[in-house]
Amino acid sequence: MSEPNPRPMVSVVIPTYNQPAFLHEALRSVFAQTFRDYEVVVINDGSTDDTAAQLAQYAGRIRLITQDNQGIGRARNRGMDEARGRYIAFLDHDDLWHPQKLETQVAFMQDHPACVGNTAPFAYSSRPDRVAFDLGICDGAGMVPNALDVFARGEIFMLTSALMLDRDKAGDLRYATRRNCIEDLPLQIRLLTRGPYGVAGTQVLVTYRMHAANTTKSAWHYANGTVLLRELWRDGQFEPLSSRDRRSLEALIAFFGRSGAVRLLTAGLRLPSAKSYVSEFPHQVRVRRFKFLLLFPLLLLLPQSLLKLKWSGQPG
Repeated sequence: MSEPNPRPMVSVVIPTYNQPAFLHEALRSVFAQTFRDYEVVVINDGSTDDTAAQLAQYAGRIRLITQDNQGIGRARNRGMDEARGRYIAFLDHDDLWHPQKLETQVAFMQDHPACVGNTAPFAYSSRPDRVAFDLGICDGAGMVPNALDVFARGEIFMLTSALMLDRDKAGDLRYATRRNCIEDLPLQIRLLTRGPYGVAGTQVLVTYRMHAANTTKSAWHYANGTVLLRELWRDGQFEPLSSRDRRSLEALIAFFGRSGAVRLLTAGLRLPSAKSYVSEFPHQVRVRRFKFLLLFPLLLLLPQSLLKLKWSGQPG
């Protein structure tokens, strides 16, 4: 790519903050794509290191947007506002794409014009050759029937760096802007209620890199995210919903409530974990998660070494 296409098929949105080494590798994975009709929009979210200077080498290959530090949700939203492509594909600066990622997803979108978006199969860097979710959730055409139901069962088939959405169908959807929470979930939930959703291909096309700075390693990220989801639910921010989607959404928020309590506990935050359990109790009763309600108090009594051993392989 010598000059950015003024009307590309795909806009690649990459938010970044103080991680130029990761960012260089992420950009190289974009430039290695077999599909070429794209633009790259990098949002430098107020980096305080030499990120801006290092990005100068990509002049003519990227559009660089610089803003004061506002958090990853606002950075992604700025990228969506600046995007010019028909489709938007997101890439976090510490993740990697395989060469056929965009080609596979664009072909899927063109074969399924009713789709609001799709996921490329992704893997965690700790298990790089294994798709991180069950491909059995898809039908023969790669569609995910009752996608919100599937999500509510804890089948995490959506990942920001693996997402491609149709900007016209996504419309006004944007990421949550509250810091230190699961800012991508409100957009993902709303996207699934807007139309059909699929999985593009069966081979790993995205690598989610596990490292010490992963935001999702923070137990508070999940706990605070659950609080946000419950606030949005209470305020009717996910409406209109069918009765089936409403039940699925309640189950999905409860799933993240359980995950948040467990993550606080395995992080050694026993008192916040116990408080989270108490706050979750009525919600978990409504979705009939009695096993969690009975067993979690016993987990609070286990030594920290056993808790870490049990969940040591948990991604993110």
